Amino acid sequence: MKIICLIENTAADEKLFFEEGLSLFVEFNDRNYIIDTGLTGKAVDNARRMRLPIDEVDSVIITHNHAAHIGGIDSIMRLNPKAEIFLRAGAQNEVFKKNGLFKSPVGAGKGFFKKYSDNLVLFNSFSEVCEGFYLASCEDFDDKNINPDRSYCVTSGKKAVPHNFDDESFAVIFPKKRKAEGLVLVGGCFHCGALNMLETVQRRWHGIPILAVIGGFHFSGANPKTLNCSAEYVTAQARALKYSGAEKIYACHCTGFKGFDTMDEILGDRIMYLGGGEALEF
Repeated sequence: MKIICLIENTAADEKLFFEEGLSLFVEFNDRNYIIDTGLTGKAVDNARRMRLPIDEVDSVIITHNHAAHIGGIDSIMRLNPKAEIFLRAGAQNEVFKKNGLFKSPVGAGKGFFKKYSDNLVLFNSFSEVCEGFYLASCEDFDDKNINPDRSYCVTSGKKAVPHNFDDESFAVIFPKKRKAEGLVLVGGCFHCGALNMLETVQRRWHGIPILAVIGGFHFSGANPKTLNCSAEYVTAQARALKYSGAEKIYACHCTGFKGFDTMDEILGDRIMYLGGGEALEF
């Protein structure tokens, strides 16, 4: 199995675009998959520059309905009009981001669900993309481990209430023929918290080694040099990753520089930054 970062907030090659978004190209069992589509169509441009078969994608997985992860969907689907689109049913709820008294939508609206109704595979908490490739969500978890950024909300009656991230999922992929040899966990932003996701994985696939955890950890906002949460929260999530036994952690996107540095102090050589254009093989 190979995972190539099509785009994220940085680029490892000056010839590639970067943006505040995330998209991963996954080669698995002779098929191609996309996990998240970035903020714009630049992920497709990067795929072409890396000579990846971006027009031969079987399925698209959206980890959650935020623009940084679903914004480039049209560019992908124009090339792959028959591809399935997997995302949680909760993604149909319109989510807003609060900024003082103002709020603005953060993801694809009703038009997206109408336009791609024939492609959509909506699931509640668990789904199988193919043998050895699964989508899961936090099943029962501790609220204190959810990312403390409470700027995301949904409308309940006439009030804006904090979003519970019922649109968020993560991928669990078994790259070896024998599942007992290990799994790879791939998330988008880990809004529900790395600890909660790890507990779900360990409960559902008990005893199977975690080869890697990949994704953004949502420790930063627009400024990657600052935290959108406490340093204590970052430390707790990093320790959870350490004690999970995960062999490698590949952080990117909304992890931010300050968040990454804090994780690095705890995880040492087990953590690396995954930049746009870089590839991982398992």
